Amino acid sequence: MELKIPKDKAIEILEKRKSEIDIIGFEPRVWKHTTEDNLKEIFGGLDFKWSQINSISFSSPYSEVSSSVFERGKIQAKKYLDSYIEQINEFTEIQKSLDEEKERFFEQENKNLKTQLMEVISSSNKKLGERNELLSEINAKNIEIKKLKENTVQLTEITLNKLFGLIKNLPIGQAIGLFSALFGIIGFSYWIGTTIKENSFLKNEYELQTKINELKLDEQKSDNNIYKLKTENINLKKEIEKFDINKVKTNANK
Repeated sequence: MELKIPKDKAIEILEKRKSEIDIIGFEPRVWKHTTEDNLKEIFGGLDFKWSQINSISFSSPYSEVSSSVFERGKIQAKKYLDSYIEQINEFTEIQKSLDEEKERFFEQENKNLKTQLMEVISSSNKKLGERNELLSEINAKNIEIKKLKENTVQLTEITLNKLFGLIKNLPIGQAIGLFSALFGIIGFSYWIGTTIKENSFLKNEYELQTKINELKLDEQKSDNNIYKLKTENINLKKEIEKFDINKVKTNANK
């Protein structure tokens, strides 16, 4: 069942039609046409309550029973109208209960979405903090690597001219021995330093890059979740607004 006009107005119309039945000069045919039109206005043409009124008989071709038929028709008409009023009251109570339940559902859903949104934002902020800490760690590592490179390069700046300047006053045999020993030590130190540095650098770079990739992936997931929750929250707000508008219209009609 669906009401096409406000509840109070519908009941007022039906009560008026009911009161007309007992007035002096009651005209059944006019009353039936008016009541049928009213029922179509209240319930719509596809609700065939109006046909029940149309089927009521107020007269008989037999004069000896015409009076009883007339009275029976009036009683039947009143009962129909009473049943319609009762249906309207029951329908509006059920509709009110459904509207309240729907309103509570939307309020709870909106509350849940807000809670989830705050959790995702909090998680995203935490991930962002972790990423910033990791970037600081990377910068510190880069500074440390730069220092290592500078220290290693200092060894490569030792030239033959400097070495010849140091050993030019030594005897030839000692100079040759010292020269060979220095180059051996320098070469070995350079090789060890370079190897350790490269291995450490590669390991640190790999670990840091892995952490960065993981944080980027987590951040992307968080961003997607935030976007999804925001979209759901907007849709839910639209539903609530639509529901509130319908509720205001219903109250205004009442």
